[in-house]
Amino acid sequence: MKLRLLLVLLAIAFAGNCLAGQSASKKSSSSQDSSQKIPEIHAFDLSAMDRTADPCTDFYQFVCGNWIKNNAIPPDQGRWGRFNELAERNRMVAKQILEKASVNDPKRDAVHQKIGDYYQACMDENAVNQKGLKPLQSELDRIDAVTDRDSAIAQLAHLHELGVRGAVFFFTSNSDLHNANNVIAYVDQGGLGLPDRDYYVKDDAKSQELRKAYLGHVQKIFELLGDKREMAAEEAQVVMRIETALAQR
Repeated sequence: MKLRLLLVLLAIAFAGNCLAGQSASKKSSSSQDSSQKIPEIHAFDLSAMDRTADPCTDFYQFVCGNWIKNNAIPPDQGRWGRFNELAERNRMVAKQILEKASVNDPKRDAVHQKIGDYYQACMDENAVNQKGLKPLQSELDRIDAVTDRDSAIAQLAHLHELGVRGAVFFFTSNSDLHNANNVIAYVDQGGLGLPDRDYYVKDDAKSQELRKAYLGHVQKIFELLGDKREMAAEEAQVVMRIETALAQR
C-alpha cells in the first residue's frame, strides 16, 4: 500500500514531463490557434496517467500513457510535451493581450497605447515587406566588414550585446549539476541550424530528405538577401559544410 501511494505521488510529480511520441496526421488539438478559446491546463492532471500500466514495469507509461495517447505531436512542431503545451497557451494569452491593446480605443492609457502601437507596427506585413532589408542593412554591413581576428571578436561582442543567442557560443546561468544549492555560469557552443548533430551525420533516407530541404531553406534566405540563385546555392552549400563539421566535432 505504501509503495503504491509513493508511486502515485511520484507520478504526479513527473506528470509535467510527459512528451508526445507520435506525429499527428493533421493539426493536433494540443496546438491551438490563438483565435480559439484558451485551453485550461492543470498542474496536476491525474487523467494523464495510464492506471492500467504496472508502475513497477513501465513507470513512464503509468505516468504519461493517457496524455501521450491523446496528444500527438502537431505537424508544425519538432517535439511536443506538457511544457510545450504550457508555452503555447502563454503565447495565446500574450497575443490576446496585445491584440486588445492594439485596438484604437480612446480609453487606452498611454502604456497600453504604446504596447498596442508597437505590436501593430510589427504586424504590418506590407510595411515590413516594403522596407525589405533596409532595417538590417547596417548590421549586414558590419558583418561584411569583418576581415581579421580582432574585427571578428568585435562583431561577436556586438551580436551578443544585441541578444543574438548562440552566435558561436552562448553564456547563461543555471543550477550547478553537482550542487543544486548553487547557480553558476554556463558557457556552451552556439546552436546549429538543424535541431541536433544527428540531422547532419545520419545517412538514412529521412535524414537526407531533411538536409535537402534545409539546403533549400538556406538558399532561399540568401536569395531574399539579394543574391542570385546560383550564388545563393553555393553559399547554402558552404553553410551546410560548416555546420556539418561543427556537428561532427
